[in-house]
Amino acid sequence: MNNSEPVYYQEPYRKELEATVLDIDGDRVILDRTICYPEGGGQPGDKGMIGGCILKETLKDDQKQIIHLVDNPTFHKGDLVHINLDWDHRYFYMQVHTAQHMASGILFSQFGIGTVSVHDGPKIFTIETDQESIDMKLCYLLEDKVNQTIREGHPVHYEEHTHKEAETLGLRRSIKVSGDDVRLVIIEGVDVIACGGLHVANTTEVCLVQYVGQESIRGHVRLIFTVGGNALEEIRENRFLVNQLCTLHSAQRNTLLEVETQVLSSLRESHTALNRMKQQLCSLEFSSLLEKSPLVTWDITNESFSLKQVAQALDVASSFALCACRKEEDKLLWLFAFKGKYANFDFVAHKKELLSPIFGSGGGKAPLYQGVGKGDASVLFDVFRGLVK
Repeated sequence: MNNSEPVYYQEPYRKELEATVLDIDGDRVILDRTICYPEGGGQPGDKGMIGGCILKETLKDDQKQIIHLVDNPTFHKGDLVHINLDWDHRYFYMQVHTAQHMASGILFSQFGIGTVSVHDGPKIFTIETDQESIDMKLCYLLEDKVNQTIREGHPVHYEEHTHKEAETLGLRRSIKVSGDDVRLVIIEGVDVIACGGLHVANTTEVCLVQYVGQESIRGHVRLIFTVGGNALEEIRENRFLVNQLCTLHSAQRNTLLEVETQVLSSLRESHTALNRMKQQLCSLEFSSLLEKSPLVTWDITNESFSLKQVAQALDVASSFALCACRKEEDKLLWLFAFKGKYANFDFVAHKKELLSPIFGSGGGKAPLYQGVGKGDASVLFDVFRGLVK
């Protein structure tokens, strides 16, 4: 079986390499050696250029062969090709992967919290823990300890062990790989774990880790972090937003939350008052229609009125039959109400006759029915007037 020599393990910082094409099948290329890391262990595969063509992704197939997915390869089997890594992409994930090991290692060694699963993404990395809840103070203490570890500059290196030897080392997670060769990633004084991914050579290269939140998943707490340039960018964006809000509200940072709370409270009061006024106007308009006839057809063109407000306006009278419609894009929202001498109108029995002209659907219970259809309100009004006497 053809397979690539994984040069990325011996030289993880190498950005370029000459390699020979062993096989091509469509966009799937196999090389005799490669610096392109294949997707695995939560770490995405490498991208870049091979032989002047775009490397879209690197992965392993079911036979553990390293597959380079190349966009329209112009080279052929047996050719010598030049590999250029997308170094920013690779180095970012080396930083993220190292940061994740640091955070998981410290969670376990100093707080007794285990890691269930991890994910390294383009903006964040996440750690699903084995806990149902984690106090925010602990999360910020973890953030402090990770960043202290970064500043201390702990070397990162690798060791090869047999499966049996590795099992005696008391690793925080069980070894997931099969076979006798186990690759251990060692962050000196911080963490030792079996891992086939790529990492930076020293914790200082991670630069910065920021805890940004948590969420619940499968009954566990999943912690969310940003790393390096992403963490710094988020800090700057947050600072910009705070400064803009301070300017907008003529507030200082230490009073911004209080001022913003007051503004929101005032807006809620205004919104409540406005809705009350809209409801009053809706009731007045319904009353004016009732003055003309207890058999009411109402084409609601006032954008301020919703069918919910119409339904709340029905208490202004004790006897009427109402067919109200409101057009929203290609939908026709409809409402029927029957009270007083019209309360005996059997809507269910006449539902098909009423709604089929507008391809309507919906329902309810006396005295109110609502739904949606298509077409013009006038069609529904004509059928309504013909049935309700």
